[in-house]
Amino acid sequence: MVRKITVIVSLIILIGCGEQPQIDITAESDGAVDFTAEYNDLAVLTIGDKTFDGATLAPVLNRLNGDSLLVHVKIESMINRSLIMQDARERGFDSTPEMELSFELWERDKLLNIWLIQILDQRVQLPPDTIEQYYSQMGTMMMYSEIIVIDSVQCDSLRQLVLSGVEMGDLAEEFSIIPYGASSRGVYGPVDMMEVYYEDYDLFQSLETGELSSVDVSSYGWRFLRIDSTYTDTIPPFVDLRDVIASKIIGRLKLVYKEELFDSLRTVNNLQIIEGVPELISSHFSQERQDYEPFTSEQENMVAYTFTDGERTLQSLVENIRKLPRMTSAPDDPEWIRETALVLGLNDIMAMEALKLGMDTLPDVVSYMDQRFGNHVLDFYYAEVIEPRLIPNEGELLEIYEAERDSFIVPEGRVFNTIGATGEEQLDLLEQVLESDDDPFSMIEEFTPVTSILAPGESTVTRSITASEIPPPWDEMLFSSEMHVTFTCSVEAERVLVFELTEISPERIATFSESRDQVQAIFLAKDEEEVISGLVDSLSSVYHIEVDWGFVDRFIYADSSTTDQL
Repeated sequence: MVRKITVIVSLIILIGCGEQPQIDITAESDGAVDFTAEYNDLAVLTIGDKTFDGATLAPVLNRLNGDSLLVHVKIESMINRSLIMQDARERGFDSTPEMELSFELWERDKLLNIWLIQILDQRVQLPPDTIEQYYSQMGTMMMYSEIIVIDSVQCDSLRQLVLSGVEMGDLAEEFSIIPYGASSRGVYGPVDMMEVYYEDYDLFQSLETGELSSVDVSSYGWRFLRIDSTYTDTIPPFVDLRDVIASKIIGRLKLVYKEELFDSLRTVNNLQIIEGVPELISSHFSQERQDYEPFTSEQENMVAYTFTDGERTLQSLVENIRKLPRMTSAPDDPEWIRETALVLGLNDIMAMEALKLGMDTLPDVVSYMDQRFGNHVLDFYYAEVIEPRLIPNEGELLEIYEAERDSFIVPEGRVFNTIGATGEEQLDLLEQVLESDDDPFSMIEEFTPVTSILAPGESTVTRSITASEIPPPWDEMLFSSEMHVTFTCSVEAERVLVFELTEISPERIATFSESRDQVQAIFLAKDEEEVISGLVDSLSSVYHIEVDWGFVDRFIYADSSTTDQL
């Protein structure tokens, strides 16, 4: 998708759109144009049924530093994009159910974000003297450990094991979810006690060094903490930290207030999940397809949740769930669906509050939505209109292959025997084996297979690997080694990989089949501009185009000197 949008947008910029009048370049100023109100509501650019007024176009042209070439290219690219968007609208590409849902979701997310930012900025203020108080408590550095698991019962059991003397780091390494910032053994620090996450700070207030906190729930799961050690350190002067501290305090206050605000919004707006809906949705999930099976028309139109002045149908809720990032919980779990519906319902409520304030008409919202929706339509247009015109025949591809074959190189590939030693016990064993000149590959059951690079069905033999697949410095080590020589790579703490080179496939020219993707890329690069240019030329004779060049002239006050930026 990203490639399609990038391709069509870049080609729209590069291709022309009919002849443009010659313009005298005059120097009005050495900076941005002093834009007056005379053009504010006046249409200065019209393409089909799309118009741009002076207030919209002026900031765009002002950013081009008065360069005549950039100003002309910008106007032409706007014309070309608008022509294709006009054609897309005529074909109905902007009004499909999928497009309308995408637009609704983007607008909702944009509106709720700007509304939430405004509310938090208005209602969360920095209390007097809090910066000084915060600074006075800084200087205590600490190391602390954490164990996080997804089950509260398991968390309590692990806590009891630590209390009985089991090493907390060992348990963390084996069972814990390790968040960003923690070591593989669940250890954080050293960090100033005032700089820890605010939820952790609350748990630390009643703890002495070596004590365990109570079991607590966090965004990652159920967890408990322990202060391992503390010491006093010198901190920078107050004046150097004042703004940073103020930002941290405001950020924490906003997090706390946000949770209170969310609870209040759900209550005041009477957000209700309709009984039985989460169970019905979960019952339609197919593990094989990793998607929901079709619902009946009656089920699709059922109300999934309601709130004051709004509701969402079951089908709409399911489509919202489908568009979420990769699911972190089981999509066949009714409780997960219920919690997701509560979040989506809250988002609907915040977007509704933004609409009441007219935030959908704010210039940055309108511009964002136009750009986001336009890119989505362009992507669809590329797939439906342009791509079908870019289907080469075998003869064309073979012709490109023959002309460029010397550039299609299959790099040297190597096959290794490999195993991994992980943890203290396996590392000690590997050291003994290598010192005694025994064969570590004959003891595979004692070590850990390196599954990510093994050939299918093999326990120690890798697939053919190229140097580009191996990060430095091990790429040079692996690709300069001799046949049947065993050597080790320490890739991280307490993990060593063992390699033995067994096969070398020399660099060679790729076959037509192997280079097909590269050949097709060359074909597309050659033909895409021609196809899109032809489309734009055709559309420019169908739709009315009018440019107020007198307005555009006002933004040119420098010679063209930026061709290399195009």
